[in-house]
Amino acid sequence: MRPICNLTIGGVPASAGFMSRLISCTVTDKEGSSADTIDIELEGGPYVVVPRAKTIVTCAMGYAETGVAFMGSFTLGEGELDCLPYRIKLQGKSADMHEKLKEHRERHFDNKSVKDIVSQIAGEHGLSPQIDAGIGGHKYKWFGQQNESSLHVLRRLADRHGATMAIKNGRLIFGKKGAGLSASGAVVSSIVITPQMIVQGTCSVKFAERPAHGEVSGSWHDQAAGERKNEDAPAGEGSAHYSLRHPYADQDEAKTAAASKGKDLKQSADTTSVTIYGNPAARGGGNMAYAGVHVQADGMPWVIETATHSFSKQGYTTQIEAKARV
Repeated sequence: MRPICNLTIGGVPASAGFMSRLISCTVTDKEGSSADTIDIELEGGPYVVVPRAKTIVTCAMGYAETGVAFMGSFTLGEGELDCLPYRIKLQGKSADMHEKLKEHRERHFDNKSVKDIVSQIAGEHGLSPQIDAGIGGHKYKWFGQQNESSLHVLRRLADRHGATMAIKNGRLIFGKKGAGLSASGAVVSSIVITPQMIVQGTCSVKFAERPAHGEVSGSWHDQAAGERKNEDAPAGEGSAHYSLRHPYADQDEAKTAAASKGKDLKQSADTTSVTIYGNPAARGGGNMAYAGVHVQADGMPWVIETATHSFSKQGYTTQIEAKARV
């Protein structure tokens, strides 16, 4: 099949001349709230103009025979021009990762659900909220944003509820870990990797020692009894005890946070790395499995942490880093 990479620069499709100079285009799609990135390298020339910083670039990759998939919108940083020989290097980060999300502020939310809080923050930054119903229903009597950014608040909420938070294509997505979210905000399909899909010499699986924790606890203050209490959750097969650092507002919040951290601690340390012939369905946070590769790896569920899509005149490949899913 014939690989395709389509780019727009400042809202205008890249010209045939621009694309003929394209050496490589790499999109790195990460799990959760880490910013996705794009790296573009071009053959230059004394009259080729370098796009300015803050220009919006969009990218789609795929194949002529099956179509392309939207990979994201990116805001370019400073361009780099090498001379004699001429070469242009452009880098960008997710266009939706607004700087105002990183501004610190003080406020609190009273009698608000996770959905209410996330929706309010999304609206403040011109984003459309997309929230898992099971996670969004948890209600807080009081939840504070204490000299921290809205981005940090969202990450803190996600950690407490075993969720993943991502900002993609104008959407603030708050969903279950491992659901897999594309740049369009849609849930992506799981991928099954067979030997025929793998670039030879690139597949490895690391079976690491299991975590040592057996239990995790979150504390909360029982105002009626006038004492501090703990909510415990299982965290694996070890004997060590893990205590969450900060106390929580009530029993439900402490229980939710302990269960979420317990699931993270149970997460196997097993990891895998593989490069496959380009597949735009591979996305950060998505699920994958091997089939026909090795008896110990086949059927084992993995969550993709990073999917790096690389297009060049030599072809299209996707490099995947993944962790075992529990």
